[in-house]
Amino acid sequence: MATTANGLITVRLHTAAEHDDEFNDWYNLEHVPQLTALPGFVRTRRYFCEKSDIRYLAWYETADETVEAAKDFQHIVTHPTPWSLRMRKHYGNNRERMNFKLMCEVGDSPAADAPWMYIVHTDIPDHIVDEYNAWYDKEHLPRCAAIPGVFRARRYMSTGIAGGDADRPRYLTAYELAGPDVWESPAALQARKTPWTEKMRSLFSNTRRALYRLVAPTVTHAQARAQQRISVT
Repeated sequence: MATTANGLITVRLHTAAEHDDEFNDWYNLEHVPQLTALPGFVRTRRYFCEKSDIRYLAWYETADETVEAAKDFQHIVTHPTPWSLRMRKHYGNNRERMNFKLMCEVGDSPAADAPWMYIVHTDIPDHIVDEYNAWYDKEHLPRCAAIPGVFRARRYMSTGIAGGDADRPRYLTAYELAGPDVWESPAALQARKTPWTEKMRSLFSNTRRALYRLVAPTVTHAQARAQQRISVT
């Protein structure tokens, strides 16, 4: 089984606060093990954002960007369990699934799960994409990954496989952080203060930024497989 994650599936969900306990039990006890045990899934974590209309984020790292379209994943989507059907009634249309492929990675995977993650979604005009990619890979990601308290920086591009992707930002960048204040520290502000950065950011569109707190630690493919076997016996 692959241990390198070159793909990513993100699922943002929101449910009313009175359903939070059952929602988290469903995710942690059934849904995450069910999906992460599938072929092509490498590991999964879950996050929470207090300042977002869609508060929860499931972060599924996959072998590559083809996993979402594979029959195993699609079978889960089209044949939900009774508990999944119940939870769908709670979150309704407050859900967004996106599929990505990894473009660039700077830094090492932290020994333990980073407790915070800062995420930027954005679009960029087609005529500037080449410069945008060069800026990110040659200047911006290395500078940001060097900020004290930043463990790793990764950049992704949406594949557009998931339904309803037309209005969603094409690019995603994720920074794994040691604390909630890292991204607004003096070192972070200085790292983002360059003429090239100012130029590129002025061209961003459809941009979303959010700080997420880890709420459920990593579940690996092997752990999910073991949990599935236990639940069957």
